[in-house]
Formats: sequence, structure tokens, C-alpha cells
Amino acid sequence: MIQRIQSVYLFVAAALTFCLFAIPYAAVGNLLMKFKVTAWSLSPMLPGMKDTTMLPLAVITLCAALLCVITIFLFKNRTRQMKTVRLNIVFQAIVLIGMVAYAFGIKHSVGMGSSISPKFAMILPIINIVLLILAYRGIKADDDLVKSADRLR
Repeated sequence: MIQRIQSVYLFVAAALTFCLFAIPYAAVGNLLMKFKVTAWSLSPMLPGMKDTTMLPLAVITLCAALLCVITIFLFKNRTRQMKTVRLNIVFQAIVLIGMVAYAFGIKHSVGMGSSISPKFAMILPIINIVLLILAYRGIKADDDLVKSADRLR
């Protein structure tokens, strides 16, 4: 059913993934140039410069968020729901790796003397992975309960 605890875990994971589009996960720069990095864009902190869209990371993040929402509504097919949760764990790991790779790539392109200061949003994919594991365990427990009840008939 949709009011199970795993649905809450999946909803919170989807909300946190959508937050990655708005909350910066890193600030990269040196004394001359500073950039604010989100899952959607690379924004210079200086006025007059244009934002740069980071499309591959944005697409993977959007897929991970939408997959969380879709998984909530697969409650009638628990095996498919477990498979999509496992796929979403992989997507969240790719999002985390992509965030770190983009931050280090930007640091390298800014040049010597640049630094990365990670923000709170950098740990959101890790929190999402934990929430997805908890959701998987809840779905698995429901599946085991239904299978054991079917054996008793």
C-alpha cells in the first residue's frame, strides 16, 4: 500500500534529490574567480558572467528523483519496486561521483591556488542511499510477509 513507511523513505529521498537543483553543493574558486556549483548549473559569484549548465549531472539527478517518485506508485508489484530501488541506489551513487568529479574538474580548470569548499548538499546523495536501503528493507519485509501468508493457505 502507499501509506507504508517505505513510501515515506522514497518520498523524502525524492525531495532531497530535487533539492540538489537549488542548493549549491560546493563553492570552487581562487582569489579572482569564485563559482557556486549546483546539480543544474555552475554560477559565477561575480556579476556580469553567465551561468553554465551541467547537463549530464542534471539529467542523472532528474532521473534519480523521478525514479524515486515512480517507485512509490509501484506498490502493487513489490519485485519491480525492489528492482527500481536498487537501480536508484546506483543512480544516487553516480550522482555523488558526478558531483565530486565536477567539483574537481572545475577546480582544475580555474587554475593554481583554487580550492573546493564542500557544502551541506554534498552529503544529500549519501543520505538518499541510506533512505533507499531502508525502503528496500521495508519492501523486502512486506514481500516476505505476503509470501509467508500465502504458504499458510
